[in-house]
Formats: sequence, structure tokens, C-alpha cells
Amino acid sequence: MDNTLSDAIADYIEQRKQTKLEPLLKALNKVLDKSDEPAAIAKAKADYAEQAAPIEAAFKPVIWLTDAAKRAKQISLATHAPKYTHSDAKASSMLVTQHKINSSYVTTASLKAKAIDAVGNAAVHDVAKLLKIEVAGVSLITQLQAGNINALKAFTDDEQVLNEWQAGFKEALGDAKLAGHTLTKQLYYPVAQDSSEDQAYHLLIPLTSSALAHKLHNAVTQTRFSEEAKAIKEARKKGRYHSQKSVSFVETAIQNFGGSQPQNISLLNSKSERGSKCFLLNCAPPSYQAHVKAPSKQTSFFNREFSYLTAQNIKEFKAFLASLKGRDCNFKTRYKRDFWYTQPILDTLFERASLLQNQTELTGWATEPDVKMKKAHCLWLDAFNGNAAFQAEREKHEWQEEVAHDFATWLLRKLENKDVYFLGDNEHGYFKKLCLQQLKAFERHTPKLGGL
Repeated sequence: MDNTLSDAIADYIEQRKQTKLEPLLKALNKVLDKSDEPAAIAKAKADYAEQAAPIEAAFKPVIWLTDAAKRAKQISLATHAPKYTHSDAKASSMLVTQHKINSSYVTTASLKAKAIDAVGNAAVHDVAKLLKIEVAGVSLITQLQAGNINALKAFTDDEQVLNEWQAGFKEALGDAKLAGHTLTKQLYYPVAQDSSEDQAYHLLIPLTSSALAHKLHNAVTQTRFSEEAKAIKEARKKGRYHSQKSVSFVETAIQNFGGSQPQNISLLNSKSERGSKCFLLNCAPPSYQAHVKAPSKQTSFFNREFSYLTAQNIKEFKAFLASLKGRDCNFKTRYKRDFWYTQPILDTLFERASLLQNQTELTGWATEPDVKMKKAHCLWLDAFNGNAAFQAEREKHEWQEEVAHDFATWLLRKLENKDVYFLGDNEHGYFKKLCLQQLKAFERHTPKLGGL
């Protein structure tokens, strides 16, 4: 296991070296590709060797690890970072590695695998990446916490050097002295006096958990941009079946940290990781839903409440009618009239009727002695009334004509604007026909009483 981690560390150092050598190699290859002169080629190779020599020396594993151990104190590995609250916060960061499930709250401790962040000097993020290299569940971080750095024994036999590396890298695990800061805006609320402690508190405003933010970021990104997610969306768009579930996070917000220099906040906030973005889930309370009541005290279903629900649709419909000219008598205008303006009003009507019909606790209101609503409306809306005589009359479907007639009458009254246009019997008949067609279709899809 240690040898495998050692190999991964060696590969990481080699990759860092190659990144430094890459511009030199490009310059050398440019000369080799364009020139056949021995003198120019020799000079280019000599320049490359001269400039590459200090890089090769600096990236010998023993040299580089010794330098990295000295620089490790400039960063702190963390799951909670103060700079997410304020970029000038000087408080200590926190590293939470234990796993504990709390049934009441989702916290960083709830995560089995935690993304470990690094705060401090952004120029030392290469050391943080070294410590985070993980193979088979083991990293230098877990070894340091266990009191060893066995993975680094492959790079030196000198016990003193190993001790220096261990002491240096251990400084990245946390600040030697913990400190708070006013800019972290943490709020502690006293809750109880304890005999064993001076005071007990609830922390109402904790440090931002970069580990939780990273977990959420990966989950949201996976559902939006992974190849599987794209295939699911494409199947849904084309109306095709897909074997996997379609998962989405709706109404999310994005909070950005660090401006043009996100790496100054933390390693995981850098462009190569989260790109300064943290997703926020919608935590707003549910919107108020009025309790559905039986309309037995109303004389018509086309009452003040329905007029209120469709007020904006009526306003737009009237503006549309007022804007029409003689040349607008064509298919395009009729299409807009039906599908842009009339249909949304009908949708509201049937949605409201369905909501009332599905309130099983209200069933039977239409046959109560004090009901005031028109009989035709009662027959439509109290679809599951158990009264035999009521159901027999309902099955005749004679009430459908009257409901459609009342809808058309209500709509013409709402659209009335005699100063600009006039709506008469022809319009009334047309709106009645539209409503009746959809009312019959609605009734066909309404479950019958015996099927409940």
C-alpha cells in the first residue's frame, strides 16, 4: 500500500517538473523544427540544458520534499475555512475528519469521504495537493494523523530527514494556536449552565463548510453535465425511455467567492476545482396554499375568486383585442386568440375544478340542504357525491351545456370594452363551444364513482 502511494507521490513530483520544463521544451522543439543549422541547434540544446539543470535539481524527490516540508506551514488543511465569510478574516480554519451521523442535521461529520480544502498562501497549494494524494484510502494526511509518513520512506533512508519532513508537513494539519476573528461573524448563543463547564453554547453561525459545498457542487454538476445526464435529458426531450432516473436540483442559486482570484480563498475554490462557485439549495418556506372549501355558499363557480385568479389573463386578452385592426382577420390572429389568451383561462378553470373534485373530505356538499350554487355547477364539481339521484342526474350530462354557457357569459362580461370593440352572440357561441369541447374531454377523464 505504501509503495503504491510512494509511486503516486513520485509521479506527482515528476508531473510538476514536466510542467516547469514544458516551455523550455517548446522553445527547443521550435528551433529543431525550423532550423537545420548545426550551430543553431547546438546553441538551442545548450540553452535548454542550462535552463533545465536547476529545475531538474530542484525536483529531485529528496530536494523537492524537503522544500515542500518547509513551506507546509504556510497553509492549513481544512474542511471549514474562515475566508468564505470574509476574505480578510484571520480566524483559524478547522479540519473535521471524523464520521458521525446525526439524524437531525446534515453536517460535515455526516460525510464519509470529505473533500479536504487548503487555506493560506495560494503559492503553496502544490504542497496541499501532495498531502491530499490518496491511494487505496490512504494519503499523507491520514498517515500524519496516525503519526507516521511511511510513504516517504521510499525517498530517503535518513531518519533525521524523515523526522524533519514529518514535523514540517504536520504543521499543515492545523494552526498551533486556535484563534477567532470578528470578520467570521460567528454567533454563540448561551443555552445552559453546566457544572463541569463555565458555559454551554449553540453556534448559530458556523464557519462555512467547504467540504459540504464541494460535495453539493459535485452532485449538482453530475446531474447537469455528466454524459449520463445528457443522455437522460436527450431521451426526455425526444419522448424516449431511459433506464436511469432523471435527477435535478431545481431553483438553485450560485454564490461566488474570491472575485478574479478565487484561489486566494482556498484550494477547492480555485478555477481548477469549483471555479469560485458554491451552489445554494432553495430553503424558502413553501408558498401559502389556501385551504380548499366547498363552494356551496357561492351561486356560481365563475365567482370573485375565479375572476381574481384569471385577472392577469383577462387584462392581456383585452389588450390583445383592443390592438386588432381590420387586416388582422387571419389564421395567425385566431391562433393567438385561442392558444395565447383563451386557453390559459380554460386551464385555470379545469385546474380549479380538479382541485375541488379531489378533496375527498368535501364529497357530498352539493346535496346539503343549504347549498346555493347552481345545480349544473354542483353536478359538475361534486363528481363523487354518493347520492344515487344526484349521480343519475349527473350521468345525463345535460349540465355541460349550461356550464359552458355560463363560462362564455362570464368571459364576455370580463372582456367588455364597448369604446374599442364589441363582442356579441357570435363570440359567445364560439367561447361556449371551446369550453364545451374541453369540458366533455375533462369529464371523460374524470374517474367514475364506482371506480373509487
